[in-house]
Amino acid sequence: MTKSKNQVFLWFGENDFEIFQTKQKWLEVFEKKYSGLSIYSFDFKDPGSKKDLAVDLKNALQVNSLFSVNKLIILKNFLDPKKKLSQEIKELLLHSLENIKPGFFVIFYQDQNPDKRAAIYKKIKGLEKNKKAQVKEFKKIKNWELSKWIKKTAKKEKAELTDKAVEYLSAFLGNDLWQLDREIKKLANYRQQGKITEKDINLLVKGKYNDDIFQLTDAISARDKKKVLQLIKDQLNSGAGEMYLQAMLVRQFRIFWQILELKKSGIDQPDQMAVRLGLHPFVVKKSRQYVNNFDLPKIKKIYHQLQALEINMKTGNVDFELLLAVLVADL
Repeated sequence: MTKSKNQVFLWFGENDFEIFQTKQKWLEVFEKKYSGLSIYSFDFKDPGSKKDLAVDLKNALQVNSLFSVNKLIILKNFLDPKKKLSQEIKELLLHSLENIKPGFFVIFYQDQNPDKRAAIYKKIKGLEKNKKAQVKEFKKIKNWELSKWIKKTAKKEKAELTDKAVEYLSAFLGNDLWQLDREIKKLANYRQQGKITEKDINLLVKGKYNDDIFQLTDAISARDKKKVLQLIKDQLNSGAGEMYLQAMLVRQFRIFWQILELKKSGIDQPDQMAVRLGLHPFVVKKSRQYVNNFDLPKIKKIYHQLQALEINMKTGNVDFELLLAVLVADL
């Protein structure tokens, strides 16, 4: 922080986890170097902050000789296109940016794109040209970047995952960095010696077993090709990767298979199944609600076809949606 000449920062984008982490790092460093009493934070979307906001902002932005001249002002959602600032607040911020004092740092941040027509945005971009501001978009992490991110995050927790465990974790949680961070902390606390394995993940991580995945298994069992393709498109549009979806489906049908085999052997209680399979009880209970949509021969057939789907995806330039449609039509 101290090496940068920038005094104004604008951070935005879909990756709200890394925006939050960057902001927290600034808070920690600033409080340690100066004082927590010199940090002021405002959220324009917070109803409690609207009353007397202009007065509070003016007090935060002014120089007070009784205290340190170093200040950190954090402004969340002040450049949201859907939320209009009052003229008084606009003028106050523009004046402060125009006459920013040494030792003052102002951070604007939000998960929406900023209103690029706004005078404040244009002022920040002008400061950026003069190397007094930083404008940074935090983009959602790509699926192919996940493995590296997981390993790096685990290292911070003094933990290490096997390659298979990294693959499992990325398949279960996708690019939800908030949940990945929580689960890695939990796994590191559990596995204090040795590498974290896929068995640890099966045992402790609930994963994104949302209704969308089970709706997909429902549509497959009904041979509803149209619905299958629509659900796949919805998942892909929401940021899920093709390999992630394929891995989730393979895992789900393997669980269906294991549950039916256990039922045949006389084990029918969810908690007993969870222990025998090394799975989170939530996964078993949720899967039992859907397993009866299939008989065992159909589950085996779908499972093997999904595995073949992975091979086709890795070895050829083949469309994932088309392959899945063929699989459904063949049932």
